[in-house]
Amino acid sequence: MDILTDIQKKRFLDISGIEFDFKELRRNFTTPYPYNDRSWKYSPWHFTYVIEEETGNLICELEHRMTNNRIYGWDIFGNELPNEILYKYFTPHL
Repeated sequence: MDILTDIQKKRFLDISGIEFDFKELRRNFTTPYPYNDRSWKYSPWHFTYVIEEETGNLICELEHRMTNNRIYGWDIFGNELPNEILYKYFTPHL
């Protein structure tokens, strides 16, 4: 059984630039391809994701030292999650 649905995997790739093939419910790594931009030639971004085991929700944070973090999340159908769910896992830096 896959951890994420196909639409969540697409959203994951669109933000992280990395194909999802992990087994962990939470992980962080650096990505040289923020927003799946293969032409990005600057410093990598930090990417963290959390998958809620009980709901299947995918919550992601993309951050870089030169800008504010970006928080995204989708349910199993690809619908965006409300801030109340996103902010349980990540705090926006304004």
